[in-house]
Amino acid sequence: MAAESRERRKPNSNAFSLLEVVIALTILAMITGTLFAIIKGSVRGASDIERTQRENDQINRFLELCRITFQTMPSSATLTLKQLDSSGMSSSQELSIAGVPTCFGFGAAPTSYEETVIGLRPDVIVPTSEDGSPRYLLSITRKDILAASADASQTVVFTTGLDENPEYAPDDQQRTWLPLLRGVKMMTWRFFKDSSDEWLEEWSESKWPDLIELQLQMEGRSLPTRIVWAVPETQLRSPTRSSSSSSSKTTTTTTTQPSQGSSTGGTAPR
Repeated sequence: MAAESRERRKPNSNAFSLLEVVIALTILAMITGTLFAIIKGSVRGASDIERTQRENDQINRFLELCRITFQTMPSSATLTLKQLDSSGMSSSQELSIAGVPTCFGFGAAPTSYEETVIGLRPDVIVPTSEDGSPRYLLSITRKDILAASADASQTVVFTTGLDENPEYAPDDQQRTWLPLLRGVKMMTWRFFKDSSDEWLEEWSESKWPDLIELQLQMEGRSLPTRIVWAVPETQLRSPTRSSSSSSSKTTTTTTTQPSQGSSTGGTAPR
């Protein structure tokens, strides 16, 4: 009887002990957590890459519009760079382009002689970035940039499903701005004047600058993007008069020579 009791108490060598089960479950949980973290990181990385690529495409389209505008300006075009206040804030600078009918040719009137203004507007939906710095919308404004209603009594704004979009609220000058880039932290323009060999943050001269510089910093990027454009070199020759015994003839020649590259400036235009 005692032998049978000892035989009954003998542990089964084929079964797992409680300690072994706990260790196995712990290892399984660690492996599962590691795999989940890897998959989550991969999905987040792919999302960040897609967002960055989409943002780069938007930036490149904006820069291409600037390049086309600056390199196809007629001789009657004027550029004005205005610092709205003396605080040096990037949101206080506005670039005005007048006399260029193809300047940012979209909206209700793709071809317009109205003045186009490029500047930053505060992002009223997401006002600050993750680091607490102000967040802006790179926007343009023009009198005919948005469509008017049939009776011309009000402006029609397409609002992506919202009844009212605060991004289109007029500013203190009653100008309606159209956003082009979101998540902008800083944008500064500078004009280079070859005669004095200096970069200027304001410009009101009738002549064009020799170089135009833009520094643009987006949210989540540590360094700004710097782009320099060379404006076309335009020379107007004075009329020449040739006379003969029978008749006189007047000839006027206008020559336009685009400058090569974006790192060197040419002769002051016009």
